[in-house]
Amino acid sequence: MSRTGRSSLLLSLLVSAIAFSPLIQAENVDEYGENIEHEIIILSEHHHQNDAFTQGLEMYNGTLYESTGLYGFSSLREVDPITGGVIRSKSFNDTIFSEGITVYNDTIVMLTWKSQIAYVFEMENLSEVSSYVYEGEGWGICFDGNYFVMSNGTSSISFRNTETFEIEKTVSVTDSFGNLVSKINELECVNTPAGPRVIANVWQQDIIVVFDPSNGTVLGEYDASHLASENNHGINNVLNGIAHSTGSEFWITGKNWSKMYLIQMTNLSQAGVDICVSSCKIGQDSISSGTGLVTITVLIVGLLIIFFGRDDMPVGKDSVETGNRHDEQPKPTPPVQEDGGILDD
Repeated sequence: MSRTGRSSLLLSLLVSAIAFSPLIQAENVDEYGENIEHEIIILSEHHHQNDAFTQGLEMYNGTLYESTGLYGFSSLREVDPITGGVIRSKSFNDTIFSEGITVYNDTIVMLTWKSQIAYVFEMENLSEVSSYVYEGEGWGICFDGNYFVMSNGTSSISFRNTETFEIEKTVSVTDSFGNLVSKINELECVNTPAGPRVIANVWQQDIIVVFDPSNGTVLGEYDASHLASENNHGINNVLNGIAHSTGSEFWITGKNWSKMYLIQMTNLSQAGVDICVSSCKIGQDSISSGTGLVTITVLIVGLLIIFFGRDDMPVGKDSVETGNRHDEQPKPTPPVQEDGGILDD
């Protein structure tokens, strides 16, 4: 094919892509856009200790319990939700990296990041009374009335026996299009008129999702960026900490945030339409849709551009590195130290 013929083909494909662009924009709005039925409404703002690297947050009898992480700084605290003041606290030695907590039978169960131990404390005096052993990392935990529901930083959620901590079943958190939602972190189990739900934040994203614990399907996504923007003063100062207050009201905060919020989460018990969390992949059967057609067209255009570029390239020369590569790594986590050891009373 002559260069003129190739140019004509390229031009026609570009025109096709432009012609179909309204379709992809409309579909994005309908299928991937923000679901306005799921909103966070701020009811009040409160002080939060900005030295607290919040890992878990739980409300019980009008009092908040909070676990804080980092080696050498981990603690378990009882906090006044109105003033944000610490009523009492228990510090741990530098071998412990505290993670999520939940209340169970007048005790507090606290996970650890990599020690593979869940410690159990009396609520009355925060003294250690027992512990569980598990495999893998510990991130978030809640009690749903039957099981301990636990996250490990992936999309996998385990349901554990309250006596042995053995895994009884697992589900994978997915959005409406079947995409796995990874980095599930802090958890809160709640009962709604439509059935049980699990509320979770996604690590290093300013979103909170609600999913059906029976199958892991995300039913709603809440944008918390307006809260995070007021507190995001460091690379690890991310949203983390969800405590159910009553009904659709929750306490939320983040790592080293200076504020804690009492919020309402609207439409908590109902499912949204086509929830797509974060970046979404196109389903297999969408290949015949307008979006699939545009995707194919763009790919063809890209290949032709590469083809033309190679024709123009001097023989024996390698392609020029553009530097337009997105190799950005996840934000660094706190330094890893040796795990193991005991708690400091």
